[in-house]
Parts: sequence; C-alpha cells; structure tokens
Amino acid sequence: MDWSGRRRYLPAVGFSLLILVTSLLPIPEGPSEQIPLLLGVPLDKWVHAASYGTLTAVLAWGRRAHGWVTVAALAAVAVLYGAGVELLQGFVPSRGTSGADFFANSVGAAMAGLVWFVTHRTGVLSNQTDPQSRR
Repeated sequence: MDWSGRRRYLPAVGFSLLILVTSLLPIPEGPSEQIPLLLGVPLDKWVHAASYGTLTAVLAWGRRAHGWVTVAALAAVAVLYGAGVELLQGFVPSRGTSGADFFANSVGAAMAGLVWFVTHRTGVLSNQTDPQSRR
C-alpha cells in the first residue's frame, strides 16, 4: 500500500476523531465510584497520557518526522487539540474542563514526542516506520 502524501495522516485523523467522540460522550449518571490508582496516579490520567501520546506518534508517523523541531511541533499540535477537547467538554452537562486532564494530555504528548525523537535519532525505529528506508 502506498502511504504517500496526505493519506499518511489518515490514522491521525481517525484517532483524533475517536478521542473527540469518546471525550464528548456524556457520562452515565449513577453512584460515583472511586477511580482506581496506578502507581499513585488515577487510571484515567494514564488513559489521557496514552491517548495523546498515541496521537503524537501517529502524527509523527504521518509526517515522517525526524528532526526535534518537527516532533516538538507535532506534540504541540496534540497538546492544543487536547486543550480544545477539554474546552468542549465544558459544554457537555455530565463533563467539565479539567486542568489535571490537560496536564496528563500534555505529559503524554511530550513523552511520546521524546521517545519518537530518540528512537529515530538512534535508528532504533527508522527502518520500521520509514517506507523509504525499506527500498
């Protein structure tokens, strides 16, 4: 499959839409339950970090990003998208904006950007993610 041009961004577009839809679904009413902790951090914050980390990674894959400026810019795009989604949640009755969620989104995007840059800088993933290197 030729993933040239704009089609390389389809995974990022699809994943960003998945984030948007799941983030704007109303939370069913009922007895509120305690969110479980993982390493002392609420589990939902890990999900936020993983989601925006994944978004950063698929953006970097779509861009074939290698330079730190490009990777940082794509992480910033993911962070800004997360900020927009958090603001939109303020309009959903059973949801609200959350600084902690925004922070988790930002940490996930930054960590994924760092991992992406380091792995490509060291050559660990460049052969698997860059179709040009497979020729």
